[in-house]
Amino acid sequence: MEPNRPYDQDNRPPTYYYGPKKKRRGGFLILWALIFSLIGGVVGSVLTYRYMPAPAVGGTQVPQTQLPADTTRKHEAGVVESVAQRAMPSVVGITTSTTKNTLMGPMAVQGSGSGFIISEDGYILSNAHVVGAKGNKVKVLLNDQTEAEGKVVWSDETLDLGLVKIAKKGLTPLPMGDSDGINIGETAVAIGNPLGLDFQRSVTAGVISGLNRNIGEVQGNYMDGLIQTDASINAGNSGGPLLNSEGQVIGINSVKISSAEGLGFSIPINTAKPIVEQVMKTGDFKSVALGMSGYTVSAVERSGYDLGTSGKGVIVGGVEAQSPAAAAGLQVNDIILKMGDKDIQSMSQLRRELYKYKAGDAVDVVVSRNGKKETLQLTFTDYQVPAVQGRGDGGLGRLIPGFNN
Repeated sequence: MEPNRPYDQDNRPPTYYYGPKKKRRGGFLILWALIFSLIGGVVGSVLTYRYMPAPAVGGTQVPQTQLPADTTRKHEAGVVESVAQRAMPSVVGITTSTTKNTLMGPMAVQGSGSGFIISEDGYILSNAHVVGAKGNKVKVLLNDQTEAEGKVVWSDETLDLGLVKIAKKGLTPLPMGDSDGINIGETAVAIGNPLGLDFQRSVTAGVISGLNRNIGEVQGNYMDGLIQTDASINAGNSGGPLLNSEGQVIGINSVKISSAEGLGFSIPINTAKPIVEQVMKTGDFKSVALGMSGYTVSAVERSGYDLGTSGKGVIVGGVEAQSPAAAAGLQVNDIILKMGDKDIQSMSQLRRELYKYKAGDAVDVVVSRNGKKETLQLTFTDYQVPAVQGRGDGGLGRLIPGFNN
């Protein structure tokens, strides 16, 4: 046993000092938090009750602020709408009644189409296949739903144009545009009465899809130089206007290709302008005459002949004495290939070309003579074809202005 020795502080077992034990205050803080929570809840409830509107019956929320309703429609008219509004009063419905002989005897046949007013004193332009021959009586339905009796004062099946006169004044005519100045892709608006008068003044819109289109023979007449559009044109639209974005007439709706969609065709308004002007001035229109008879080459070649022009042109069958054709040196068996800057495909087309000229006008005519091309200069005069009997050769000898076709 070791002797007693003084207690050495450095030899004491280590002790760990944690500091003096502090009094816990957690319960006090929780109490204050509860008090403030209660106060906040009471204040929030009071404010909500004071300022929030009462819920509507049925649980639907009512907007906090009721703004006055704006009844003004924010609408800006587009091009098509503007054109339609301006043109609609000038578009008319046309109904016809003809008698046809059937196995059960004569029967009345009703037809309908469209037209549009071109003068304030009652001239209306349409298609010949809508209004029929000169002298026919038709009924015209105006925009105000009144009816007027009309008379066909001029009509030409070759051009498929007809002019009707009604005894009305103060009408709103459509302005004429320039069909030579239109471009592919520009806006086109068609107005008419598709499928009869139940859908009168229907508006369709599209673009100019093509120019100077040739669709061949339609009801015996060669149709070329047409405006193509994808604006919908259906039966009953015939005779209605095709308008540009300015509301001007650029064509007369005429033909639709039924085997395809979006293929409608219109007669350029520039074709009708000189005719309309003369009829409105004099009451009639007389075309200049060549003074020759002829046949469409393609029709002749279907009989087995090869005339060496790939089916194009008109072969001269006869030349009248003292006529413009005789003065120009045109001969039998010449094949007319071109008049002015226009290639000639058929007799009906050649006839349409004559509507562009008047007495005193001169034009170059390109012919094929004995297989060689020659250019003749032809000057139109007041010459008119004498009335003669047709030859009875399957309709090719039918007398038309300037020709015996």
